[in-house]
Amino acid sequence: MRQLLFVGIISICTHVQAKEWASLRALEKETGSRELKASDWLKSDRKQNTVVWQSANAYNLNHNQPSEYKTIMERRDFYAWYNTIMKKRGNDVIWPKMAHFISVKLRLIYAFPFCLFTNKAVKNFAFQGSETVFMYAFEPLKALLENHTTLNAEAALKWDDAMVYKEQYHWLENVYQSIDQESLMAIEHMAKGQGFYKFLVPKDIRFKSDITVTKNRYYYARYVLRDYCKKHYQ
Repeated sequence: MRQLLFVGIISICTHVQAKEWASLRALEKETGSRELKASDWLKSDRKQNTVVWQSANAYNLNHNQPSEYKTIMERRDFYAWYNTIMKKRGNDVIWPKMAHFISVKLRLIYAFPFCLFTNKAVKNFAFQGSETVFMYAFEPLKALLENHTTLNAEAALKWDDAMVYKEQYHWLENVYQSIDQESLMAIEHMAKGQGFYKFLVPKDIRFKSDITVTKNRYYYARYVLRDYCKKHYQ
């Protein structure tokens, strides 16, 4: 509960108009100006990976403003931007790839046809999980970017392991505890690629144990998902 309250406080304290704008016309209509703030971007900027989008990401990370990103799609594309920087630096950390991969999958449950098989509680869980992890991950992502130290091999593994541990044992624990049993079963059904979800989850990374157990999720992320993303996901 304390962690969820912390996320809520961040959202309230940083509530300003900064966000993704549909167009300059929409920006002007709401603010009276056609000039974007340093923390803002147009939807087209994000989709086309423009300098405006990249600069906004750098600004928001530098100023620790994760609440600027309101949707799973925005967070997904932020992770893609961040991963590109890590690759250019020769950094071998995999967690940003993992976060992007999961964000891609979470976004799909809102899209046809998966949205037809996913209830509102599970969709809310996906959004809350995405937001919670993003809020807490921002600070270590910022620290790594500012460090300028290239993490390879064991150093990269150690950093990834720390992120996965915090993600499963601290950031997401209350999110899992807050969801009802029926929805948890649906989430596990999804993670295991059962039924229609076999088209959503690759066979190599389907969850094979009880998803309500924290150590099971940690083991899966650390040894299964990380290995998959390292070898197969760019």
